[in-house]
Amino acid sequence: MVIGIDIDNTITEVQEELNNAAYEYAIKLGKNIKNADNPFEDIKNNGDTYKKKFQFSYDELKYFLKNIQEEITNKAKPRNNAVEVINTLRKEGHKIFIITARDSQFHDDPYILSKNWLDKNNIEYDKLIVNAREKGTVCKNENIDLFIDDQLNNCVDVEREGIQTIRISDDNKKYTNITSLNNWKEIYKFISNEKICKIVKFNECKIEFDVNNFISECMHNFIGRAYKDRPDVMNIKEYYLTNNGLFLIAYDVKLKEIIGTIALENRRQYGILKRFYVKENYQKNGIGRKLYNTLEFYIREKTNINKIYLACGSILKGAHNFYLKNGFKQIDKLDIEMHFADDDDFFVKNIERETIKK
Repeated sequence: MVIGIDIDNTITEVQEELNNAAYEYAIKLGKNIKNADNPFEDIKNNGDTYKKKFQFSYDELKYFLKNIQEEITNKAKPRNNAVEVINTLRKEGHKIFIITARDSQFHDDPYILSKNWLDKNNIEYDKLIVNAREKGTVCKNENIDLFIDDQLNNCVDVEREGIQTIRISDDNKKYTNITSLNNWKEIYKFISNEKICKIVKFNECKIEFDVNNFISECMHNFIGRAYKDRPDVMNIKEYYLTNNGLFLIAYDVKLKEIIGTIALENRRQYGILKRFYVKENYQKNGIGRKLYNTLEFYIREKTNINKIYLACGSILKGAHNFYLKNGFKQIDKLDIEMHFADDDDFFVKNIERETIKK
């Protein structure tokens, strides 16, 4: 796999020290700080959280990040077992990409700053990427298979790109599609023993899969349909993508094996959800939820669709429950034209978007 790893508070653990240093610096500047408690996240990876919380001006923020933060991060020790786990993963054949939001706006040379610390602590890696404020975009462009970070917003950003994430945190809250672990031993155990899955757009997949055979096999196994070539699946680009539709593939990163699909036929004001299948032995791993969430996020962000329709075999009660839990309503008949089988039931969901008040 290609594993992306953040530095600050992921390989290290310095947030409390940074927070205390920022508070002391703010008091010296005469700021009236009422709430300096931990923890907090730099939501946009650009220092805004420090700026707001400690009332820093831009120049004060720059001084803090360039001088005070750098001194703390340069002296920081790796978390327990972090070096051993990272180096072991690399020896096992995984590629390690260090991805940090340390940037040129606040540091003279974030690359050398990071490289010197990594080398000093004997951390092995294949690539170092700095200026990574938008980590979802970076991980997608670098074809990352698994990403590890401490900040929830970064994990959400990366997960939206279909990339599995691990958040290293003592926070016991559960977040959809994000695995939270307390330490690097747990991280190594998870990587070694658990299924690691990735979701990609059909036209961006770097692995060739026999999608038609996968769907035909699923339809046969789940609802007894005959094996045959299906026109839309044989020509995904023309049927789905040229109309601003979507076709997603989920695959097991370790086995390089297709495990799920979902498709959107875009008819402008409404869409049709199609070809939604997850391999049976992966159905309790949250793959269906990840596929659907990725599709709905695309609908909300990239289309004008305000309703999603679907037809589902009447015997697939588990699928019915999934759709109902995700906001669909079962309807007796369709008010649009679409292909369906005689034993299908129908569902529809309204896509509501927030309106910006002027």
